[in-house]
Amino acid sequence: MKIITTSEFAKATKIDKLGVPGLAGLMMELMKLNDINDVFAQNQHFKGLEFVDKILETIGVSIEFDDHDLKSIPKTGPFIAIANHPYGGVEGLALVKLLCTVRPDAKVMVNFILKKIPNLDEFFVAVNPFENVQHSSSISGLKMTFDLLRNGTPIGIFPAGEVSTFKLDAQQVTDRMWHPVVGKLIAKAKVPVIPIYFHGNNGVLFNILSFIHPTLRTAKLPSEFLNKQGLTIKVRIGKAIAPSEVSHMNSSNKLMDFLRARTYALGVGLDEEKRLFNPL
Repeated sequence: MKIITTSEFAKATKIDKLGVPGLAGLMMELMKLNDINDVFAQNQHFKGLEFVDKILETIGVSIEFDDHDLKSIPKTGPFIAIANHPYGGVEGLALVKLLCTVRPDAKVMVNFILKKIPNLDEFFVAVNPFENVQHSSSISGLKMTFDLLRNGTPIGIFPAGEVSTFKLDAQQVTDRMWHPVVGKLIAKAKVPVIPIYFHGNNGVLFNILSFIHPTLRTAKLPSEFLNKQGLTIKVRIGKAIAPSEVSHMNSSNKLMDFLRARTYALGVGLDEEKRLFNPL
């Protein structure tokens, strides 16, 4: 199983237009994309949540949460689960595990790497309307998401749309301001919102590269997926926020600021402080 082939990578990065033989393969090696392919190939015979568990086991990551928190996930009906995005990959698998343990019909919006995994097709929304809101596919993505909710399917979303990075104004690693398009979806859907907090962050090199250029940040994501050996990700799931609690908010930005604050508040009191200088 190859999640990302050399030809796909060359086309996506436009390296193919440079006409340099072997460059795409070299870049894939440097970016650890071949290692990503190897991890998924080792576990390609597994399916569903067992596949998620095996991938997490292979990369040495465990998820720590209170079983009581799972009771906050509704067993019936549609809802939108919102979460912070500290790692840019592994928490996508963790969100699938959490939601689908209670609701096997749940679907999650994930980034470009995870969307390439055929073993998890059943858990993912085919189009993420928040990755490129200017693109025409965003319209169909929003419609698809709303239709799923209307038909009773729960949806998991990372409203930041990109991985957390160090913010000078906040002096910490945190999500950017959450996307107002998610707020419009929540306001229109009128379903409960479940806040979920993932503790932690990527390493210092990742954050330095983020300052230099967003492309370098994206290029580092595959290796960040693989360098979490021995990591235990602490997760907190908050109580459902009823539509009536936010119905008075007439601004998508205000709504998302409120939901973002509620989500990050779940991290208060966790034993281990987030550290910028964790392993590269």
